[in-house]
Amino acid sequence: MSNENEIGEIQLLVSSGDKSSKCSGYSSLLHFQEHSTLNPSSLHSLSLSSHSIVSSLISDISNHDEEIAAQALKCLGFMIYHPSIVSSLPPDDVNLVLESLSKLITTTKLKSACNLGVWCISVQQLGESCLATHFHSLLLAIVHALDNPMGSLSTTFEATQAVMKLCGQLSEQMRDSSHIWAPPIYRRLLSTDKRERDALERCLLKVKTSVIPPSLDLSKVLVKDMKLNLLSGMKKLLDKGMKIQVIQAWGWFIRMLGSHALKTRQLVNDSLKIPECTFTDLDPQVQIATLVAWEGLIDALVHCTMLDPNKNTPAKENHLQKQHSLERNNCDVQANGFSKSIRLIMTPLNGIMSSKCDISVHSSCLNTWCYLLHKLETSINEPSLIKMVLEPILKAIFQNGPDSKSIWLWGLGLDLLSDCISQKCRDVLCQSTNQFRDRIFETGPSLSAKCSWKLHPIRWLPWDISQLDFFLSMISVLICQASRPTVTSDHRSLVYDAALKLFTYVLKGVKHDLESTSTNYDGIMLCLKSILTFIKNVCEDLCTYGTEKHDLYYISIRFIEVVTKELDSLILGSPLYKFSLDLKYIGGTQSGDRNEHLNFSVSRVSYMDKVSPMVYLIAVYFHMLDWLAMNSSQSDCKPQRSSEYFKFIFSSSDSPDNLLTFVGFLYKDVRPIHLKIWITLAEGLNGCARDPNCRSLRVAMSDSAAYSSICHLLIYPIVVHTETARLTLSNAGASSENYKVLLEENPRLDLVIQTWISLYESLSASGFGCSTTTNFSGDLCTLLTRCLDDSIDMAESGIELHLKCNDTDLGILHLSGNFMICILDHIQTSELVSETEISNTDRESKILCGINNCLKLAARYMNLLMKTVVIDPLPGFVGTSRVSSALANFVSRLHWKQDILLFLEIISCPLLQWLSNMVNQDETTNEQLQHLWNEILSCLKRSQPPMNFGSALLRLHETLFEKTLDHPYPSISKPTITFWNSTFGQQVILDFPPNLLSVLDRLSRNGKLKLQKRSLPPLQKCHSSKEVSGTLPGYRVTATHNRTSKRIELVPDAQKDASPLSVKKRRLELTEHQKEVRRAQQGRERDSGGHGPGIRTYTNADFSQGLDESQESQEIRDSEAILQMLRKTI
Repeated sequence: MSNENEIGEIQLLVSSGDKSSKCSGYSSLLHFQEHSTLNPSSLHSLSLSSHSIVSSLISDISNHDEEIAAQALKCLGFMIYHPSIVSSLPPDDVNLVLESLSKLITTTKLKSACNLGVWCISVQQLGESCLATHFHSLLLAIVHALDNPMGSLSTTFEATQAVMKLCGQLSEQMRDSSHIWAPPIYRRLLSTDKRERDALERCLLKVKTSVIPPSLDLSKVLVKDMKLNLLSGMKKLLDKGMKIQVIQAWGWFIRMLGSHALKTRQLVNDSLKIPECTFTDLDPQVQIATLVAWEGLIDALVHCTMLDPNKNTPAKENHLQKQHSLERNNCDVQANGFSKSIRLIMTPLNGIMSSKCDISVHSSCLNTWCYLLHKLETSINEPSLIKMVLEPILKAIFQNGPDSKSIWLWGLGLDLLSDCISQKCRDVLCQSTNQFRDRIFETGPSLSAKCSWKLHPIRWLPWDISQLDFFLSMISVLICQASRPTVTSDHRSLVYDAALKLFTYVLKGVKHDLESTSTNYDGIMLCLKSILTFIKNVCEDLCTYGTEKHDLYYISIRFIEVVTKELDSLILGSPLYKFSLDLKYIGGTQSGDRNEHLNFSVSRVSYMDKVSPMVYLIAVYFHMLDWLAMNSSQSDCKPQRSSEYFKFIFSSSDSPDNLLTFVGFLYKDVRPIHLKIWITLAEGLNGCARDPNCRSLRVAMSDSAAYSSICHLLIYPIVVHTETARLTLSNAGASSENYKVLLEENPRLDLVIQTWISLYESLSASGFGCSTTTNFSGDLCTLLTRCLDDSIDMAESGIELHLKCNDTDLGILHLSGNFMICILDHIQTSELVSETEISNTDRESKILCGINNCLKLAARYMNLLMKTVVIDPLPGFVGTSRVSSALANFVSRLHWKQDILLFLEIISCPLLQWLSNMVNQDETTNEQLQHLWNEILSCLKRSQPPMNFGSALLRLHETLFEKTLDHPYPSISKPTITFWNSTFGQQVILDFPPNLLSVLDRLSRNGKLKLQKRSLPPLQKCHSSKEVSGTLPGYRVTATHNRTSKRIELVPDAQKDASPLSVKKRRLELTEHQKEVRRAQQGRERDSGGHGPGIRTYTNADFSQGLDESQESQEIRDSEAILQMLRKTI
């Protein structure tokens, strides 16, 4: 059968007067309608016959027979539900349907007919224009059904569905008429029937936008209902224990009061007794329901018109205008009692977050609080609201834990705080990371998704300087709370990392303000003072939590580092911004350096001095490193982070102040434990020196104070051990054990030496200290020599020292020996070889000074080594063997005559002692001494210009030659004899030193030694005797207690007539003998050999020429100048 025929038969049955036929026809129609949903052709046939079918249905929906009416309503519902059929209905049919349904609902006595009639309205898909035409009648029908005169719960349910349907189709009309249809719904919220309450509440949730915020008419109706029966009804239900049901209803009631609640304060106060009872209930479910309902009070008391009366102003306002607008709005809001409303809302929230409630209650409380932040919109950025709303809850969140129960609450608080702080620097963060992450607290799945602030975003604005203290105080709370002993290390680490990120966001925002031209001087000082005070308080507070938690101090160091890196170094180091150095531990430290010659010309900061922000941060940083050094293990003595931080500090500014400050703090309190800090400081400086891009350090090092500081930084390890030795001597009873403990706690000496050598090499390679006024290696050796002098003074007690590995003097020897060898190596490679083409004048001003000071250091070390007996030396200890080897390598590079003579002058004394003590040395040491002596003899022969092997050279080193020519070890004596025969043995010696006569006599008679036997004229012999008695007229050479040196001094009578340094040159007539010598010398110049036939030879050591009275007389010189003249005659 075709669809048309089937529909025709159904219409015949429906139009018949027989009940059974009608029932059969409607049953067939229902079946056909159900089938048509799956068969488009059937649906098309229905739409074609819709007019005739709807006409029959309308006539039967009012039938007194309940079965027929119910079936007709079901069929009608389908006809007005399916869009294909609805579109085919003529407007007159639609109007007729709506009129018939409205009339049926309000007049029928049949419960099923009323129920199905409302159901038809709830499922209809009719056009809005037709619905609007019949809106009033439909509304009355729905309200009639909501009142439920027949007591049918299903009718109420269908009525709520119809309300939701019309609110979706005719939202404006439904909102305007909410005072008509809403009261029947909210009154049923106090029903004792749970199903009815649930149905009505679901309806309100669906149509919330139509009743919230409420219209004035709705609020007025609700006020009347509250006074008449709702308030009393809630109290009765409370007495019955239905607290959750009551508080849920109260939430809707207070929402629907809206702004009208401000005009009915007495009624609101009476109604607040309901949540007052439920907030204090011990049941968490009751408390949670109360907090959800409390959002209704937020809706009532916080709304847009109160927050921003100028909301329709143009959006393109600059930040300053917005700020002024917020300030004006704040005044208006407070004038309207807004602040009192906020305090009312916040009171229970603060109480719950501060109490030990169930975690679910805290979670619900935070949801309510976040909803308040959302409702406040941009007003939340006002300082007054931050103080009332944001600060107390955040402090309450962070007052407990963090632990396994509260950690997710911390996550929420930290995420929200991060969102607020980062608003000012969000653009910078996005540019630097390409992806800004809202979550700052990683604890697994997103915890903040449970809270309503993600569903209802908070409108943060970029903050200004006035909010800086609030953010810093919050971060302080985080750090202090996480530092408590009960917090686990994992939770502490999470909070520390989050606090550091927050602080970084704050600094980025501060940097934006500091760089802004609109920020004045007072604003900059305010920012800097707040940050410095925060750093000080954090570090001092953490110090109160004990000495076992190193992570407390590491986080303090990281906070200081991030300030230095985030803020501009030009501002931090500017002399315009000065702050009092109010650090108590600065006042408590005293300089441990009691050696006046070690005090370098750098002003050391003291307690309450006015310093730049950078110096202030360095002071705090040094204190934190000091504490870590005292309480850290060996593995922590060289943290990589600190070394990198020092490198950043030194490379970030052209000013040497940062370096001077750090070195000044090291010398302010000289202690062995500070060697750990010295290592990190030296490594940071080393990193800068090695970095070719670090030009700022090179500029800073050109400063004389920086040069002095670096030199004193390099001698600091020696100073530490010297001071320790001084202290142990003053307290001899406990010295050995105390130093042993100190040594065990300090970094290994090999690590100190390794760091020192690396820094020295980097500075030497960078050309540090090379100028016309400074010589890096020479000046450094001078300081090291003074330190060794102090050690020698302490050691010279008349007895031989026996040093063990834990003794202080051995530490001094160990360090200074390795330092000395490093300097020797670099002098020979970088200063001698590369300077072979430099003129004598330049060498005297630069190179000779460095060589002289380095050799003096070596001589001091050799002397100190002779006075000690080392028992169980440390690995790498520089003993006689290593010193001999280093000096041998050094001598092998010497070529200049002046350098060679200087080496012999300084080293001959300790060398003689070593050569005399070879019998007590081991074989390896003796081999190195032999090698050193052979190198000395070789360099004498290769001297440039050639050495004059005459009596003058013998006088200067007669004791050394006396010992080596007749040395008991053939490895020393044989090379010396061979050297003599090839040098002195080829010369005519006018007069031999008396001490050598015995040795020369014995060796020459044995045939081992050659002596020139050419006789001299009497006159020359006469002058030779003068050479022995007096090197220069006006001066005399006398033996000292040291056999290897002579004292040159003025002869008083000879100087009576001497003029000052500006005396004029004078000429004297030469004697016959002097003229003869002069002629001989001129002849030797013509003969390259100097021994031509018929020409008498004289050595340059013939002092009978009278150097100060010759035809080329010279100015009077001091003793050092005379010694130089003696060298030139050799």
